[in-house]
Amino acid sequence: MVLRKKASNSAIESIEKLIDMEYKPENQKLNVIHQRLLKGRKKFEQAVVKLMDAVIHMSAMDLTLEANAKTVEEINDSIASAVKEISNSTESTANIASEVSKAHENLTTTIIELSDDSSKIMKDIHNCERDLTSITERSASAISAARTMKTDIYSLFEVIHHMHEAIEAIHAISNQTNLLALNASIEAAHAGEAGKGFAIVADEIRGLADRTKSLTGRMGDFIASIQDASEKSSESVDSTVSELEQMNDSIQDVWRITRSNRTDMDHVADAVSSLAAVSQEISSSMSELDNQMHHVNEGCQNLKENTNNLAISSQSIAELVEPSKRVEDYLQESVKIIGSMTQDAFYMLDNQIILDCLHSAIDAHKNWLHTLKEMVQTGKVKVLQTDCTKCGMGRFYYNFTPVNSKIKNIWEGLDKKHKEFHSYGAEMLAVIRSKDTKDLQQIYDRAEACSGELLSDFQKLIHIIETLTKEHVRIFE
Repeated sequence: MVLRKKASNSAIESIEKLIDMEYKPENQKLNVIHQRLLKGRKKFEQAVVKLMDAVIHMSAMDLTLEANAKTVEEINDSIASAVKEISNSTESTANIASEVSKAHENLTTTIIELSDDSSKIMKDIHNCERDLTSITERSASAISAARTMKTDIYSLFEVIHHMHEAIEAIHAISNQTNLLALNASIEAAHAGEAGKGFAIVADEIRGLADRTKSLTGRMGDFIASIQDASEKSSESVDSTVSELEQMNDSIQDVWRITRSNRTDMDHVADAVSSLAAVSQEISSSMSELDNQMHHVNEGCQNLKENTNNLAISSQSIAELVEPSKRVEDYLQESVKIIGSMTQDAFYMLDNQIILDCLHSAIDAHKNWLHTLKEMVQTGKVKVLQTDCTKCGMGRFYYNFTPVNSKIKNIWEGLDKKHKEFHSYGAEMLAVIRSKDTKDLQQIYDRAEACSGELLSDFQKLIHIIETLTKEHVRIFE
């Protein structure tokens, strides 16, 4: 009876501490209770693992959902602002296009008028060239006639000179005749009665000589007048020829200028034609621009409607965050309750569960640091958990408290380092949002140094827990 009682007490103690016990036939009911408790604890451990996994994923989902909701809201605001600017720009462009269209119409009218004026100018230039050619021909003919006249005047000078010589000769003959008549009269007087008839003839001859002398005198004056007039005519002809030559040179200059003007006007006409073609292209482009503006306006209206729909969707996403956070809070409360239950032998977790959590925490820790490094490289904000109580390590660390003295000091020392590590994430996000990214590498270097200390502590904990496991000692006892 005493032995049975001792056996029962040993079995009860094993059940109380939920440690291995020797199953004996006489303790059949206790054996069954012990087995049920062991199976229940295994199920409890499985539930703890799944609950921990659920709360960690829920926390990550909440963070991502909240970040995405904020991103969608920012994108929507940016799109709405862009749509407004596009709409304003479209309206402004439409007004400018209208003004350009009016200006283009005026330009087209001006081009047409310019083309007409150019045609008239070209016609006038051709007429001017024709008239200048005619004037040039007449001028050349006048110069030729003037030169011929000058030659004739020179010939007249020679005739006048000969006439003058003839008059001089006649005058000399008249003087000689007069002298002879005088001598004859003297001789006739000497002859007496017989010479009277001859004296009469001599008087007549002398009278004729006097009249001839008088006539040649008047002819001399007349010839002198003709010579004077001829000299003046010669000078006038010389002046006329000179002026005609100068006029001809001027006409040639005008003709060259006119020809140059005609060439320039040809270029102007070509330019006007090209301008008319460009104007036609502009007119076509303006029509196309007007069509495109209508399409842009329609697109803006559609985009505005889509922006409104996106705003509604963004609000819906934002509204999902709150119930999701409540689920996360419920799961967190459950984890906290389970954490307090693990102090009881019936619910005490196996060391392997803690090791698995530590390995998962190490992986999450490295991923977190990698995300921090990507932010340094890109200078862009990424989804990053800055609440140290909600990361993979924090969910486990702040809800489960090992009591084994071999790991307690290391365990408690993780808190400060873990908080410091997450503070670098918050600092980096703030720096990136401020657009002053010059200190990003320094922040990452400090985070990496802190990470090295944490990982070292994690490895120490794993080593100690593995040693305790070999000694069949749980960290919660």
